[in-house]
Parts: sequence; C-alpha cells; structure tokens
Amino acid sequence: MMIDTTVRRFFFLICLWVSVASSPAGAQIKIKNSVPVKKAPIDLPASPRPASLPPVLIDDAPDPQREKKNMLERIADNLSARTQAVLKREKALAEREKALSDREQALLERETIIESRENLIKRREKLPPPHAWNGPKTPSVKGKYVAIIDGKTGQFYHLKNADKKTPVASTQKLLTALIVIRNGDLDKKVLVTPEIAKVEPTVIGIKPGQHYTRRELLKGLLVRSGNDIAECLAIDQAGSVEAFSEQMNAYALLLGMSNSHFTNPHGLPDKRQYSTAHDMALLAFEAYQEPVIRDMVKIKSCDFHFSDGKKRTLINTNRVLRSYPLCNGMKTGYTRASGKCLISSAHKDGQDRIVIIIGSSSATIWKSSHSLLEWALNLEIQS
Repeated sequence: MMIDTTVRRFFFLICLWVSVASSPAGAQIKIKNSVPVKKAPIDLPASPRPASLPPVLIDDAPDPQREKKNMLERIADNLSARTQAVLKREKALAEREKALSDREQALLERETIIESRENLIKRREKLPPPHAWNGPKTPSVKGKYVAIIDGKTGQFYHLKNADKKTPVASTQKLLTALIVIRNGDLDKKVLVTPEIAKVEPTVIGIKPGQHYTRRELLKGLLVRSGNDIAECLAIDQAGSVEAFSEQMNAYALLLGMSNSHFTNPHGLPDKRQYSTAHDMALLAFEAYQEPVIRDMVKIKSCDFHFSDGKKRTLINTNRVLRSYPLCNGMKTGYTRASGKCLISSAHKDGQDRIVIIIGSSSATIWKSSHSLLEWALNLEIQS
C-alpha cells in the first residue's frame, strides 16, 4: 500500500517536471540554471559603407481622370491632323476646280470672240462699197486728232493725226456699252458693289447694295457719262475692272483697233491706256450699228430713278444734240491728259456721218463738231 503510494508520488513528480520543462518559463529557468558557454568571436572583413541613395519614388496607382484626359488629347490631336489634311485637300480641289472654271470661261470667251468676229466679217461684207465723193475742203478745226467716217459703209472721209496714240477719256464708254449689250440680258438686275464708292469725279450717285437693271445703268452711262455706273457694269460683266479690261482689249482687236489699249471701263487717266482717232472711229461705227446705243445716245434728258425712291434728271453732256437738229449722238469725254473729246453723229437724207475729235477745248469743240458733221453730210457722193 505504501509502495503504491510512493510510486504514484514519484510518477506525479516526473509528470510535473516534464510539464514545467516544456513550458517557456521552464526553458528560461533551465537556461538560467545552466552554465553559459562562451563562443569565440568571428572576425569578418569590414564592408564599405554604402553611399546614400536618393529616395525611390513609387508611382501612385493609375489616375482614371488623367488617363481619360490624355486619351482625349490624343484623339483631339488626331482629329486636328485629319482636319488639316482634309482642308488642304479641299483647298487643292477648289484651286483645281477654279483653274478648270477659268479655262472653260476663257474657252467660252474665245469662242464668243471668234463667233463675233465671223459675224462682223459677214456684216462688213454686206456693207455698200466705198464711193467716190466731191465737196469743198474740210473745215479747219483746233482739235489735235480728227477722223470722219461714214455711218453706213465705214468709209473714211477725213483723217488728221488719226494714228497718233492718245488718251480718249469717256468716249471709250462706247466700248463698255457695246460689250454689255452684246452679252445680252439687259433687264437683269445688277447689284451695286462697294468698289464703286471710290470712283470719281463724274458720278450718277448709285450706292452699294442697290439694284438696277443693266438697261437703266446703260442709260445713265451714255446720257450723263457716270463713272460709277461704268465700273458697276464692268464688275457685273466680268467680276472685276481688270477682267473687264481684258474683254475690252479683246473686243477692240476684234473691231480692228490695233493701236488701242484699255485698263478701265470709264476712261479715267492711266498711263497704260490709249487709243487713236482712227481706232475710235472704228468703235463709233460699230456702236452706231447697235439699236440700243442709237436710241440712248440721242436722249437729251431723262429721269434716273434710284432704288431708294429718289429721282434725278440727267442732262446729256453732248451739247451738239441741242445746237444742231440733225445730230443724233454720241459720246463726250474730258480729262486733262486727253483734252476735250467728242464723238458726234448725224443723219440726213439717208446719209449717216460720225465725227471724232480728240484733244480740243470746251470753247471750240462743239462748233468744230457741228461744222464737220455738216460738211460730211453735204458731200456729193458718186454712185
């Protein structure tokens, strides 16, 4: 009985010891009670001290807003580049179309000139042949350059310095009117453009933005010699004064005016612009064949109705119309460079005569034109 008790105590002590030894506290107790073992130090080579490194920046996580912005910028750049490419291509196409249009227009104008030339030749072939004539000596006049031509046959009766180049002032408006009439559609409405506001000194008073028919403008051009109207008609016909001048020169050559060059539709001074009495006689003869011009140049006065409701009475600048009953036209002109100019026409007993005087004075030109017309109408024409 005692042995069993002793054995149980011994077994209990062994279990208690094992339990304590396996716990951390037991381990500490064991180490504390054990004899410490001294280890020999190990000599290691000294390693170099590393240099200080810059702090490493760690990118934040991707920002959706920033990514979206970058994407939109790239899209915008691509669209801009494509837009520029498209615009460049459209510009090239527009230039090509304009070149083709200009070429077509040039060909059309050339065909028109050729057709007009053929018609002119056919008409001149039907003209009566020149006739011999008798009459007194041609009256002496002070005009520098003079020509007298038959209004039906184109026969010249008198020439004075007729091939001398000179400015001809507003008498060249006959060429402007002739081109407008030959292009037709005289009842078409014309828009007055801003360019005419700069034209002076002789103006009718039309204003930019107003509308008139070509027929109304032609009347103001031929009766009162409006420079603003001349430029308005030129821009309407050709798009610009320069382009219209090209038409003038082409048509002048068509008429045989080989010693003429025009730079504007009204005759205002320009050193590059000139004609001759002979060439202006050819122009006057052609204008005389046009009924619209014939009807307008004989008007002594008329009312011009502005599109804003105002009215102005236009008095014809050709005084011979009022002083010589047989006179039926045509056109006056004056600049300092040209002097006083007048193309006058008259009809009597089936005979038509046209007198050109350039480089005269206001004091003498009306009487000179009258006397030359009367002389030419009284010539004895031999059949």
